[in-house]
Amino acid sequence: TKADLLSCDGPVFAGLDLSARTDLTALVIVGQVDGVWQVQAHFWTPEQGLIERARRDRAPYDLWVRQGFMRTTPGASVDLERVAVDMAEILADLDVREIAFDRWRFDQLKRELDRLGLELPLVARGQGYQSMSPALDALEAALLNGQIAHGNHPVLTMCAANATTTKDPAGNRKLDKSRATGRIDGMQALATAMGAASRATESQSVGFDSFTFV
Repeated sequence: TKADLLSCDGPVFAGLDLSARTDLTALVIVGQVDGVWQVQAHFWTPEQGLIERARRDRAPYDLWVRQGFMRTTPGASVDLERVAVDMAEILADLDVREIAFDRWRFDQLKRELDRLGLELPLVARGQGYQSMSPALDALEAALLNGQIAHGNHPVLTMCAANATTTKDPAGNRKLDKSRATGRIDGMQALATAMGAASRATESQSVGFDSFTFV
């Protein structure tokens, strides 16, 4: 919850994963309380076609919207103006050190943030092997050490279940979908956030062969 993040022992870090037209857009914020990373996840999806996407992806998006785990935006594609307005509300009063983002589609969101006069500590981080491998190391280290409190957020849990990893010849890893309709946006955002936190706190990272989310 936001109350948990406001009571953090230090600054918070965020990962932002912007969607294609009908995928999920995800903002995941992490901050430490008593050595445990508190995770706050936010998701956006277009209002139009919600039921059809729920059937296609075999995920109860409409239920999660009603329960407050996802937000809808007007129209048939994610409305980045609405995302920017929501981000202003979500991040208000938080001590945000870094919001790590992938450059894809970001120019559109940046225009909306500028229009609102919202100045944020935005840092471009790619989702290729070089950037994602240390981020995944940091995330799994926290998971293995029981230092992640994610509250069993159903959308984030779905993203974790859909995520697998691939390796390049050097052994670096990045996230990939386990199936074509599987959404992993939340895990991309969480890993990116943990990567930002790891760089700031000089966390120790470890490798892994299989990805689990508990």
